[in-house]
Amino acid sequence: MAKVIGAFLAFGLLFTSCFAQTAVLKVLPWNGRRAAVSLTFDDARPIHLDVAVPELNKRHLRGTFFVPVSKLTRLDDWRKVLLQGQEIGNHSLSHEHASALTVEGEETQVEDAKAFLDSNFNTNITIFAYPYMETSPGLVSWVKKYDFAARGWPGNGDLLYVKPDVEPDWYNLPGQPIFTKYDVSVYKGWVDKAISLAAWTTFQFHGIGDPSTGWEPIPTHTFLYILDYLKSQEPSGLWVAPFGEVAAYLRAQKILEKAQSEVIGDREKFTWEAPSPFPRGVVLKVVINDARHLRLFQHGRELHPSNHGVYSVSFDSRELILRGIA
Repeated sequence: MAKVIGAFLAFGLLFTSCFAQTAVLKVLPWNGRRAAVSLTFDDARPIHLDVAVPELNKRHLRGTFFVPVSKLTRLDDWRKVLLQGQEIGNHSLSHEHASALTVEGEETQVEDAKAFLDSNFNTNITIFAYPYMETSPGLVSWVKKYDFAARGWPGNGDLLYVKPDVEPDWYNLPGQPIFTKYDVSVYKGWVDKAISLAAWTTFQFHGIGDPSTGWEPIPTHTFLYILDYLKSQEPSGLWVAPFGEVAAYLRAQKILEKAQSEVIGDREKFTWEAPSPFPRGVVLKVVINDARHLRLFQHGRELHPSNHGVYSVSFDSRELILRGIA
């Protein structure tokens, strides 16, 4: 172990450990990218089907559509949205103000909406967005039961950019509302700031184009500019991904960073538990400090690095073994 610690100190400027137990492993934030941006769309508006989804698909971008059951029309078209790789999230049963809900209503708004969405989309939806960005203790308690992450509104501009070295409130993750009055420079600034901070930020869209399409509609040309600018930043390291996908990666990263370890001979075994519920299939990008002498295994299978020295670690495995530490 002394050799490993010495090697870590020698390369300390290059690798900052996220694992206090070994000081050898590091999870790369944002799926190995520099920063992350998520595009979310509220209220299941027809304009999302007619404009937002086709324009996203045209650029091979994916977003998140938070749908309230009471406003969900053209259900077959929405099923196609999911099949095309876009993400669907729970936006309550009937989009009520939190202050207007009874104790029973808080449960119904979350639970009944989830039951409908899971059944009609044949999937397990585990992300939520609070209507009007309003929360209550009762509402949050039901969201925690059925979801692993929720978009809310912290009310603090400093929290609009989630950095990978902090533990955010998973049930009040920030979103930046779109306003008609904003021009393209505002949205470009949001993206540029996320990149400069190596952080994650989330856009919150409603209407697009005509005022009849939803609250605070963004001009169509501005919306298309945002998509084009995001696409142009992907080659330089921006991760444009659905809200739930980014939240799952970050939450898995934080859990793995705190994983318990046990050293036996030349092996160190890390184990962890996933929250319930939590999406399956999350793969974390990991690098090791002394790759020439150390090897990684999951369930008896050796993991091999990419050409850039990055290992793909399955979060579902709930274990990771490091060999060659003695």
